[in-house]
Formats: sequence, structure tokens, C-alpha cells
Amino acid sequence: MHKALRVLRIVCESTSHLTLRDVAEIAELPKTTVYRYLHTLTVLEMVDYNPVTETFSAGSGLWWLMQSADPYSRIRHVSAAERRKLRETFNETVNLGVLTGGEVIYLEIVESDRSLRMQAAPGTRDQIHSTALGKALLAFRPRSQWDILLPERLVRKTHNTLVERVDLHAELERVRQIGFAVERGENEDGATCVAAPILDANNVSLAAISISAPDSRMSQQLVAKISASLVEACSRIEQQYNRAL
Repeated sequence: MHKALRVLRIVCESTSHLTLRDVAEIAELPKTTVYRYLHTLTVLEMVDYNPVTETFSAGSGLWWLMQSADPYSRIRHVSAAERRKLRETFNETVNLGVLTGGEVIYLEIVESDRSLRMQAAPGTRDQIHSTALGKALLAFRPRSQWDILLPERLVRKTHNTLVERVDLHAELERVRQIGFAVERGENEDGATCVAAPILDANNVSLAAISISAPDSRMSQQLVAKISASLVEACSRIEQQYNRAL
């Protein structure tokens, strides 16, 4: 059992998708043994297998397992009212996300009721470097962790994606300075997202809230209003969250 859990941990902690050979080498186990474990974990949806690239990554089943022993229950609860208020104010999709396994995972999503809106599902994972959520979260982690939490290669999602570390580091410094992140078409063409972090008592990011919408609706004036509202909402959440500790 401990060997199977070791294989699962290797896959989950990796910042990139792994081949069978990669996992076997890291685990220092025979490929036949690792294949058997990965096959079982794939059937249980704890691990996802991509037949095109022949690689393994953390599966959606882990999300549902987390739900039964949710480490984020407090931040969900404390942020719920503010997230509803943001949704009512702007009628755009509001997301709550955290960093895990070198990616952003969406904990909660309150969708806009507009016919044209940004859509995702709780449990969905996304890149750190190409999302406003990811940049808001990473910027407020110690700088020494930035490259550790980022994948070795920054994948280009669109022509706007920052794929050079020097550019991304400069953007993260800017986010630290202004207190929020804006992403225009870096993760998905035609989409704009604004995010602000929720910080713990040591000013380290716990989670982040974002508002996303089609770029056609996100004027500079609206982005300014949304960013100010997000920063204020996250500040109120922080006060309530940290006071309860």
C-alpha cells in the first residue's frame, strides 16, 4: 500500500505531467510495478492518463476525496458572502481558487447569468503563470518559492501568455505592489480576469478571488472598479478569517 501511495504522491507533487518511466525512476521501482499502481489509480480516477502524450497527472478523483476532508472549508465559508456580493454587483463569474500541486485549482465558482459568460467547474485545474488567480496567489508567496512552484517550462496558452521568467517575475512584483492581478487574453483568447489574494496573518496568500468576463465587456473603467472591489472584499475576508484563528 505504501508503494502505491508513494506513486500517487509523486504524480500529485509534480509540476509537470510524468511518463511511466519518469515515475518509475523517481520512485525507484520497476516499471511493471509502477504501471500496475498507475493503472489502478487511473481506474479510481485518482490519476489521469493522457494517451496522446502517454503521461500521467493528478486526477479529478482527488478533488472529490478532498471534499470529504476539506482543508479549505473555512475559507469557503468565510468568503461566501463577499463572493455572492461581488456576483450581484457585477453580474460576472466569480471564482475562488488556491494553489496546489503547482497549479491553480478552482474551489468555488458562481457564474454570471448572462448568456455570454466565462465558464469552468469546481475542481478544474489551471496554469499559475497564465491566470490572474495564479499570479495573485504566487505574487504573495515568498519570492524564493516562485520558481519552485512554477513548472520548468511556461506553456504558451495564447499569444499574450508570459513565457519568459524575467517577464513573469516583473509582473509578479507589480502584482505585489498594486495588490491585484489582471490577465487579458493570457489564458484564453477573448477573456479578461481580475484577481486579488486573501492573505493570512503573515501576508502569505491562502486563496484568491477573481472575476472573469469576455474581454468585450471589460473596459478599463470596469477593470478599475472590479479590482478595487476585489481588494476591499478580500481585506474584509482576511479580517474575519484571521480573527477566527
